[in-house]
Amino acid sequence: MAGTARRTRRRAGRAAARRRAPVRVPGALTVQLLPHLLVEGSLPRAHVGDVLEVVPAVYAGVLHETGPFHGSVPPPHWWVDEFGCVDARGQITAVPLDPASGCTCRFDVLDAAGRLVPVNWAGTEPPEEDGPLHVEGSLYLDPMLDPGTDHGEAVALCRRRLRVAAVRRYRRTAHRPTGPVRLERFPDPAEVSEDAVYVADLVPEREDLPEVAPAVGHEGRVGS
Repeated sequence: MAGTARRTRRRAGRAAARRRAPVRVPGALTVQLLPHLLVEGSLPRAHVGDVLEVVPAVYAGVLHETGPFHGSVPPPHWWVDEFGCVDARGQITAVPLDPASGCTCRFDVLDAAGRLVPVNWAGTEPPEEDGPLHVEGSLYLDPMLDPGTDHGEAVALCRRRLRVAAVRRYRRTAHRPTGPVRLERFPDPAEVSEDAVYVADLVPEREDLPEVAPAVGHEGRVGS
């Protein structure tokens, strides 16, 4: 009888822990906070509730075929999970970095289901020309796209005012990150671990919206 009671308490304790585990704020856009940028102090020292003017960017990992499927052109698509992993399909366009100075450098911007996001090709080969693009990768904050920088001003149309609704730390594994922990702010450089995944939930800043409270509940995989 005592053994049954202990097992029941253990199961109840695990269920309670799952209920308390932090999850993504409903409707939020989740971006990754890359450890090396946190260590450099390149990202803002933002707290939950702060408003940022940022340009989330896609770090391209895998490119897919974009031709017709069964005779039909696939529609635009945008999906981001609670870890900041993105799957997007749309049109890619090269934007001149600084045409006034005679610079021939260009920056690729993806229009996917109405969202404009710059694409970082450091992890894969870019397409040879503008046109359809289907990419998987990660969505992250890049200080090179901050207001006032050359790259940031080139993609100013992609900039949005977003409120930090939540910050989480996960334990990095070979597969799906685990063990979410709620944080009150972006980590300081001395707090950053290469064995962790850091993410922030961002929501559009609107004067008519109430303050966003941290969400708790069962961890789910909901795209935004």
